[in-house]
Order: sequence, then C-alpha cells, then structure tokens
Amino acid sequence: MNISTLFTPGWVRPPSLALCADECGAKCCRNRLVLLSHEEAVRLTAHPLRPPISRSADGRWAMLAIPACPFLDAANTCTIYAERPDACRAFPQRPSTGCLVWPKD
Repeated sequence: MNISTLFTPGWVRPPSLALCADECGAKCCRNRLVLLSHEEAVRLTAHPLRPPISRSADGRWAMLAIPACPFLDAANTCTIYAERPDACRAFPQRPSTGCLVWPKD
C-alpha cells in the first residue's frame, strides 16, 4: 500500500513505526477505549491475551486500553498490527493531544 494514499489533510506527518513507536511512544495506544465491531470483539476475545472487552447498554463493544493496549509490546509496537481493529487503523481522525501525526494546538 502506498503511504501517500493514506495521508489525510490536516496531518503534519504521515504515521510510521519510527514516528509512532519510537518518537511518540504510542500515546494513542494508552488510556482510552477502543471501539470495536461485533466481529472484532468476538475475534479479540478469543485471543490468548484475553483483552478486557465489554459491551455497553446500547450494544456497542469496546476494549479497554488503560493504562495501555494489551497488544502493545515493550518496544511500543502492536503485536496484532495486521489484524488490529478498524478504530486503530483509522486513528487519528481529528487532532489529538500529544499526537505527532496530527497534533492538537
């Protein structure tokens, strides 16, 4: 896949392993809820790490990434990168505090 096709207007720098894992420390993978589809929730619940996944009263699924995503390793890389949830693939969709890709002023 060509990274230039993924560059979103508003981004200061395109995401990369060097930027996100090394420079940033994968802040987007810490202290948040990751929204999941039903299929993603079923798939991740079956993973040997057994991540904390719950369903809200209105039927939405989410994985708790507090203090960090259970799939984040010591090098700040995603151990399920190829199969990561769509919410992770789409991040950032708007400016975010601390993000080096699309910083919030």
